[in-house]
Amino acid sequence: MKIPNYATILLLLAVAFPACGYADEPLRFSRDVLPILADRCFHCHGPDAQTRQADLRLDERKSAVDEVGAIVPKSPEDSELIARVTTTDPDLLMPPPDSHREPLKPSEVAILKRWIAEGAVWGQHWAFEKPIRPKLGDHNLHPIDAFVTRRLKEAGLQPSPMADKRTLIRRVTLDLIGLPPTVDELNSFLADESPDAYEQLVDRLLDSPHYGERMACPWLDAARYADTSGFQGDPERSMWPWRDWVVKALNDNMPFDDFTIEQLAGDLLDDPTPEQRLATGFNRNHMHNGEGGRIAEETRVENVFDRAETTGTVWLGLTLQCARCHDHKFDPTSNDDYFAFYDFFNQTTESGRGAGGRAVPPSIDYVLQPDQWPSIKEPTTVKVMVMDTVDKPRDTLVLVKGVYNNATDRKIVADVPGMLPPLPKADSDRRYNRLDLARWIVSPDNPLTARVTVNRYWQTFFGRGIVTTPSDFGLQGAQPTHPDLLDWLAVEFVESDWDVKHIHRLIVTSQTYKQSAKVTPELLERDPQNELMSRSPRFRMPSWMIRDHALATSGLLIHEFGGPPVKSYQPSGIWAEATFGKIKYQVGTGGQLYRRSLYSFWRRIVGPTIFFDSAKRQTCEVQPNLTNTPLHALTTLNDVTYIEAARVMAEKLLLEYKSHADRVAAAFEILTSREAAPEELTLLTERLRTTIAQYQTHPKQAAQLLKIGQLPKNETLDPAEHAALTTLLNTMMNLDEVLVKP
Repeated sequence: MKIPNYATILLLLAVAFPACGYADEPLRFSRDVLPILADRCFHCHGPDAQTRQADLRLDERKSAVDEVGAIVPKSPEDSELIARVTTTDPDLLMPPPDSHREPLKPSEVAILKRWIAEGAVWGQHWAFEKPIRPKLGDHNLHPIDAFVTRRLKEAGLQPSPMADKRTLIRRVTLDLIGLPPTVDELNSFLADESPDAYEQLVDRLLDSPHYGERMACPWLDAARYADTSGFQGDPERSMWPWRDWVVKALNDNMPFDDFTIEQLAGDLLDDPTPEQRLATGFNRNHMHNGEGGRIAEETRVENVFDRAETTGTVWLGLTLQCARCHDHKFDPTSNDDYFAFYDFFNQTTESGRGAGGRAVPPSIDYVLQPDQWPSIKEPTTVKVMVMDTVDKPRDTLVLVKGVYNNATDRKIVADVPGMLPPLPKADSDRRYNRLDLARWIVSPDNPLTARVTVNRYWQTFFGRGIVTTPSDFGLQGAQPTHPDLLDWLAVEFVESDWDVKHIHRLIVTSQTYKQSAKVTPELLERDPQNELMSRSPRFRMPSWMIRDHALATSGLLIHEFGGPPVKSYQPSGIWAEATFGKIKYQVGTGGQLYRRSLYSFWRRIVGPTIFFDSAKRQTCEVQPNLTNTPLHALTTLNDVTYIEAARVMAEKLLLEYKSHADRVAAAFEILTSREAAPEELTLLTERLRTTIAQYQTHPKQAAQLLKIGQLPKNETLDPAEHAALTTLLNTMMNLDEVLVKP
């Protein structure tokens, strides 16, 4: 075995080490060392006993130092670990060449050598340690700006200038209520020269009933909400009262700890109200197999798996599903830990049987009152699935490979993962239940919940989280770009009594949020991915927001809150194709077509076709997809929703303005929230005149275009002018400036 000369390595490290960026500050195991070990070593030398090689665990000091001796503290030259990651012998090199893992970089080897030289002190993964409020540094700055500016200064950069007022009102209005500002709102804000004009705008938006509608969308994705059960039959079900509960809770700024407890265990509270029982629909949103050939117990077990794993993802940011069949290969979550968590959700009365038994979880008869649901004309009762608990506890046995009928004799009782703070000791010998779990999740001692939640809030406003893997705060997850900021926000969230609107207000009133999105060559070179937050990010609005934007700017949007789902425009054959012709889509009529996207009917096996890049709502998803393909443009250019919106908007402009230029100028401001530049106005107006001439030559094409959509066209308008302006507006609705959040 040929090992590189240690003196040579030291010489190389003297050059390579400064690049790692930590030479002048203490090495931190969780930040610097653990990610390297987890990514390159833990698959074979980590927590999972089934795949462990050479009886070596590098996640534990006892194994690595005392038992195997792969690491000799304060002596990297005598440590087999260093020898193996630096050798040129392919038979000895670690990770092995056939492991599909990259060899360690010189800077990573330098970190390991320094760590060993300093004594090889182990520690916990950063996310499993309770956050402590870091010092702000510059107290004259907004707290968020203090942390962001510090990182920028370390990189030799400055924050970008503040965006102009038109950009700010458009950005924050889209972010907080999911709709664009009206021209009147825009002009009012521009005219307000008071020093707190922006803060007043933010407060008005936070108080808007549309705030809850906008913020509910990512929560419904995480909760896998849909209006059908999934699988081949995909039968309909009524979960929409739970959806409306979420909207109301968000509008009321229900503290996040109560929001959590009521959804996970509202039925276990003392004398629970109907609303608290309704809240537990969160864990009834999963898919459910009601088909005739299924095995009842298999269905029941799969449902429990889903509840446990969804809870782990949404609140803890853990990949618990990786421990369903074996010990987690990277995180310190054992197979027993998984089934202890599973046991919390294994105590419901559902059986998974078909017609001869309870096929679906228990439900409540929820009474809907017209004053709460405007779409309901008289009191109505609807069955909504909720949580309940068996009278006699059900035994939980570890299942081999997670197979429902292959149980071991290992009996497990409810508990939380061992690497996290324990549950408070129960007053008696009773078993822990979901209420104990819910309260533990929002305990100030829990290191994950607040971090995971504020990270997703950050993702809502900036397109990516401080941790870019919002579903994985474990060892394979990304390191936070601004760890001190994340911890400060987490502590602030808890100490504000879990005030969601307070955190949202903090974010959108920061200079970091209000920066311009313009990119300079220097920023593109030195902060290409905007990890340092040197500018405001630009990313396309979610597809549901794009649809709402089109309805709002055209004047078609119906502001009606809550109620049963509605069926907007969709190709008629989609459902039939997905259900072998058994179910055909019936497009709604009247106002149903123009409700907010939140209220659209969501069939589990094929969601609304207009919502590209959306969550599938079959399993929990906490990170939006951001892609860009021609299919998106084909949708926004050709779907009936957008063509009808352009047609109706054109009709209003034709009736209100007399000249082509005035119509184009008004449309541009409505759609983009800014005034068109002279050259833009000239170009668009000339295009409008050219298109009018084309439709005058081809009147049948104009007539065909103006028939699209259920709303009848205005017969008093000139068809060529109406069709031409419709075409131009449809094109303008597809401008990057319209589709992308500024």
